[in-house]
Amino acid sequence: MTIHQSLKEKQRQERETLVLQAAQEVLLERGYHDTSMSEIAQRVGVAKGTLYQHFASKEDLVLTLFKRELQVLQDAMKQILKEQESVDIRLSHLVDEICRQIAKKHMLIFMWRESIDTGMELDSQLQAAFNTIHMNMLSLLDEGKNNGVFNAMLPTEVMLESLIGMIMSRLFKTLRSGKKVRHEDLVRYLKCIYFHGITAPASSSQAYQLSAEEKDNISTEHINA
Repeated sequence: MTIHQSLKEKQRQERETLVLQAAQEVLLERGYHDTSMSEIAQRVGVAKGTLYQHFASKEDLVLTLFKRELQVLQDAMKQILKEQESVDIRLSHLVDEICRQIAKKHMLIFMWRESIDTGMELDSQLQAAFNTIHMNMLSLLDEGKNNGVFNAMLPTEVMLESLIGMIMSRLFKTLRSGKKVRHEDLVRYLKCIYFHGITAPASSSQAYQLSAEEKDNISTEHINA
């Protein structure tokens, strides 16, 4: 009986994974508003009623997809926070990971924002995940301030808002425009500006320093991208 239940649960999980993959494909093709449960079911090759056995609604399906993707970032963040590195290096690694996730999944994130703009509410679990990421980043910045690495005169919330604002406005804009600028280059520029801005006057953060070669490689084309 137990083996039968385990097999049945495994099949259910595998089918749910296929549903989420199909949902992501349709979302990226059509956007949240034009995504339908019927098309997702057709992509998976199951009846629409079978789809509703896994997810009560399109909103529930999309929220589950977002949770899965957000968990990837949370797991990466946990590993970075455990690193035996200075606080500025850990923050630098965290910025790398956030930008890497955005570059890899930016179209899905655009759909995420679109779905929220249409009135979809975040459930408590998803909101808790956002809050955890937010608090971890604030904690890291506070640690840097307490250690004299970051400027203690700057409010921590402002430091975090500035970082997120820079990432969203610059990286998102460039990725969405389709311009041929490597996101790795943009990340370097963003970190150069950000870490110079928050580093304490008496400190010398090693999180990001442009080498002479990198300075020479910063072209007008990249800066104006």
